[in-house]
Amino acid sequence: MFRFLFVTLLILTTACACGQPQANGSGESSGNGAASAIGQSNPDPSAFDETRAFKDLAYLCEEIGPRRIGTKGAQKTRDWLQAQIEPHGWEVTTDSFEATPPPGARRKKTAQGANVFATRKGTLPGEIWIAGHYDTFDLPGFVGANDAGSSTAILVELARQLGGEGPRQGYSIVLAFFDGEERFPPNPWDDFTNSTFGSRYAVEVRKESGAIEDIKAFVLLDMVGDIDLNLYLESSSASWLVALMERTAHKLGDPRLFVGRREIKDDHIHFRKAKVPCINLIDFQYGPGHRWWHTRDDDMSHVSAESLGRVGRLVLAAMPELEELVKRRDK
Repeated sequence: MFRFLFVTLLILTTACACGQPQANGSGESSGNGAASAIGQSNPDPSAFDETRAFKDLAYLCEEIGPRRIGTKGAQKTRDWLQAQIEPHGWEVTTDSFEATPPPGARRKKTAQGANVFATRKGTLPGEIWIAGHYDTFDLPGFVGANDAGSSTAILVELARQLGGEGPRQGYSIVLAFFDGEERFPPNPWDDFTNSTFGSRYAVEVRKESGAIEDIKAFVLLDMVGDIDLNLYLESSSASWLVALMERTAHKLGDPRLFVGRREIKDDHIHFRKAKVPCINLIDFQYGPGHRWWHTRDDDMSHVSAESLGRVGRLVLAAMPELEELVKRRDK
């Protein structure tokens, strides 16, 4: 009798354990079960798993390491992204391009870059993009925990939360992971010759095909894992998207998430020039005197799971109203 009870208890315990998404060292959930369990058109913002996102960020920094355009680290990142996202009902594609360093740059040869796009089709015509870049600054040993591992990790967790089987109710969602956002040093940033190679290419392709008009809203995340998080609302962002994010932060009880507005050069600029409504959420005050930016101090000790969670919940909470606003603007 005791043996029978023990075996029964063992079976029940195993069954309960199998009902939970399992993760490997990189934060990967196993199987399609996770997609059907948590994938909804508008999931509860509190479901955003900041601990899992932080583990993903640690994997990017500590297992993959530097992810400069045209390197093995960049390719490993693309492979990892596909493995994380596809099981949750997304179509994952890559789009390759070339980035040529300007005269005077340390790197001389043309780099082969590739954007990664995860798409979940919707029942309405049009797309909402949530984007970030996954490449790291060209500095030996630079792992880019904040810039831009943080946005990459948040997008991966958003893929889990917004995934699901079959078309979602609403607009299609595109999670865009851009390559080649960073400049080739020591040359300075230039919007058209020495930065944003991947996002610029993505806009050019869609302008040629006419698909740029399908993008109804573009939300860009960058440097969003700072342990002392203070987000700026980029000053050229669409006013209705700015108001939406401010309202959402207040509804979440996080009114101090945004500290001001300032002009930022980032991946959104080419979409904005193409008349796509954009918003850029970025913490551009990283460390005392901004001294951790583009240095080896941009590591796991200067980012936090809490910051990832605040931004991830903000985006999830904003999604229902964002879709309603897009519908009104589409009429």
